Order: sequence, then C-alpha cells, then structure tokens
Amino acid sequence: MNDVSWHKQFRSDGYAVFRNLVPQTRVDAALNAIAVDLKNNYDASRQAEYDNQSYCPALRGTSPITNLLTKSPVREILDDALGWKNIRADGGQIAIRRAHNCDSRIPPFPHLDGFSTPLNGVPPDKIYNHTALVGVFLTPVRTDFAGNFTVWPKSHEIFERYFNERGPQAMTEPMPTLPIGDPIQINGEPGDVVLAHYHLAHTAAVNTSDADRIGVFFRVSFRNLDSERWKHLTHLWEGWKL
Repeated sequence: MNDVSWHKQFRSDGYAVFRNLVPQTRVDAALNAIAVDLKNNYDASRQAEYDNQSYCPALRGTSPITNLLTKSPVREILDDALGWKNIRADGGQIAIRRAHNCDSRIPPFPHLDGFSTPLNGVPPDKIYNHTALVGVFLTPVRTDFAGNFTVWPKSHEIFERYFNERGPQAMTEPMPTLPIGDPIQINGEPGDVVLAHYHLAHTAAVNTSDADRIGVFFRVSFRNLDSERWKHLTHLWEGWKL
C-alpha cells in the first residue's frame, strides 16, 4: 500500500481506520464459517469463555478466519508498518456482541490486552503484551452503543509514560486506572479494518441495537517480543517502520 497518509494520524492517535479494505468474498467466507460453527458447536455453558476469549474457538487459525489477515490488503498495511517478516499473528479472536446484550447505554470502560483477569485465560505472572491489534468488521456498525470497537485516542502515550515511571514492577501488577480522556466509538461497514497500537486503551461498547456485531481481531507481535517485553512496553515505536 503506497498511501502513507495514515502514518501521522496513527502515531498521534494510536489507531487508524481503513474503509472497505477486506474483499467481500473474504468477509462472506468468514461469516459463513462462523454461522456453521455456531449452529453446530455453540454451547451455552461456555458463554463466559466466548465473551472473554473467543466465540467459535475451533475456527481460530482456520483459513476462513486467517485469510482476512494474510490474503487481503491488511497484509500490505502490516508489512508497511512493521515488516511482514518481523511479525507473527495469532489465529484470530471471533468477537460477537449480541443484539441487546445490555438494556442501557453503559459508558465503555477501557483496558489493555495482556493483563490477567479471572475470565480471559491470561496467566497472572506478567503482562502478555503484543504489538498491534487488527480488527476486521464483518457486520455493519452504524450507531453508537452497537457493540462498537471503542478507543481512547492518544492513550498509547499515557500508558508508555506510566510503564516508564512505574518501572518493571508494573509487569506483576493489575492494569492501572489512568486519566485518558474520552472514548470514540468506531462505526464501520463489512470489510472495514481498524489497526490499533498495543498501548492504546480500547474496549467493545455494549450493544443496544437490534443486530449482532461480529468482527475478528488479530493480535500481532514482533517475533522477538517474548524476550523483550519490557523494552516494548517502555518504547512505543520500538521496531515500527512508521
């Protein structure tokens, strides 16, 4: 992708949105696979796992899901920003926010991935940070409080400063509550993509709309991240090409 107009905004705000990026054929293949898996394998007793980790866990890493990343223009964006050979990605989180999962417009509450919680399956011994989050919209999100991917612009710089000031002990502590300003709920159409820096506070808004919100989120990491987690936590742009 030769258009680099998004670089400056990404560095400033910590995220960028790319409209109509993933071909509809890829979106349809992912949606069809998700529909079949939900029909055949959904287990109501695992709802907490689905909400906090991923729906359709057997689909993670399969081609209908990973093709959204590896066989679409998303790959070019990641190569531009990070260098494709320098990174690895997980198998994708299938994230569904059911219609009317909440009766009222509860304000969104921010988080960073990689901090352990009782339900997210992350071990409590350290922060399991990654490098970037890639979200692919599979269904329309046209109003606020419709399960929107929600971000706190510029919070990536606030969290970098926190890690530097707090020091390595932050690796074994709960996620801090910091003053990070007001959130933005992102609207989108199927095939739209959001790229967010790891340090950017984010969440999913509650869904008071009449339609399920379905998306796939990939955690992308530099290949050397396991041995240099603290360095990446305290240096926002370590290894980035932007």
